[in-house]
Amino acid sequence: MKIGFDFRMGGSINSGIGRYVFELLKKILEQDQANRYVVFYNTRNVDQADLEVLRAHKNVELQPTAIRHYSVIGEQLLLPRVLNKHNLDLMHFPNFNVPVLYRKPYIVTIHDMVHHKISGHKKSTLLFFYGYKYVIREAARRARRIITVTEAAKRDIVQLLGVPEQKITVIYEAPFLRGVTDAEVAAVKGNFLLRRPYFLFVGTMERKKNIPALARGFDIFLDKYKLDMDLVIAGKADPHYPDIKFQAMEIKHRDRLVFTGFVDDSELSALYQGAYAFATASLHEGFGLPGVEAMQFGLPVLASNTDVLNEVYDNAAIYFDPKDPGDIADKMRLIAQDIQFYEQMREKSLNRSAAFNWQTAARQTLEVYNA
Repeated sequence: MKIGFDFRMGGSINSGIGRYVFELLKKILEQDQANRYVVFYNTRNVDQADLEVLRAHKNVELQPTAIRHYSVIGEQLLLPRVLNKHNLDLMHFPNFNVPVLYRKPYIVTIHDMVHHKISGHKKSTLLFFYGYKYVIREAARRARRIITVTEAAKRDIVQLLGVPEQKITVIYEAPFLRGVTDAEVAAVKGNFLLRRPYFLFVGTMERKKNIPALARGFDIFLDKYKLDMDLVIAGKADPHYPDIKFQAMEIKHRDRLVFTGFVDDSELSALYQGAYAFATASLHEGFGLPGVEAMQFGLPVLASNTDVLNEVYDNAAIYFDPKDPGDIADKMRLIAQDIQFYEQMREKSLNRSAAFNWQTAARQTLEVYNA
């Protein structure tokens, strides 16, 4: 087959869906020499080193375009014309933003239904929201197959979009970070003045991540149990919600909060490797990859008691009510004071992390292509 792949969001320097796109496509190309691939990338949003990785495969044609993802005129009106020039047998859109005018066979990945369940950005308009709902419903309705990343997300898609469940395949994501040296860990700790044991949160500072509640729970934990620890918030700010950091800082022990901003892969690996435990009070996740990354480094995981995180982390996490800072504090205490339990959770984390790898994700994706 001649398969198109929408790489406009992809890249090793990105997080979330962008990184998912890059890691998945890399492994697909390593496994599949039978099909030909046309990879559409955004010339304004790409790392040249990533293109070299893709270009190394003989069955790949890299197709530049200036069409930005989520652009109404470009994506919805112009992109179908670009795709149609290549006579594709199948197209993979690795996010819901499928051009509604594209009529040839395609696969779509729908990561979650968060915008249906949690209202959007402050700058969103009602028109934007209804546009999103129309695009995602059409994308799901006309797709040959739908890929999603958890059984919980599959249930949401069936319920909210009215899609038959047999049309949907669940394929888990996987971590992509590698271990670093003790010297690198020490250097990163020094850069961020981390001299105490610390809980680590990783993710963009957006509303659904519920960072102020995590900070309030940590504040209660310090006050109630008198333990000498920090909470590190690793991730870039969401420009739509600049107030989140200030809300998190409205705690008594604000001096124990460390905001790193964006960190690259090596710095992030060092932060994981040097952490005491991982904690997230997120209200909604499509998959919850940072917790799986933490497990890969043998960190005990404290997480919100949600369907998605229960599915992905299974019995390798300690769960709390993300809307109850007191419960967050108590679970932090449990992992901080009971060393035997701490070691048990470290072992469970490592065991659970082995269930997730990109080779498996790529193989399962190819099976969807060839179905």
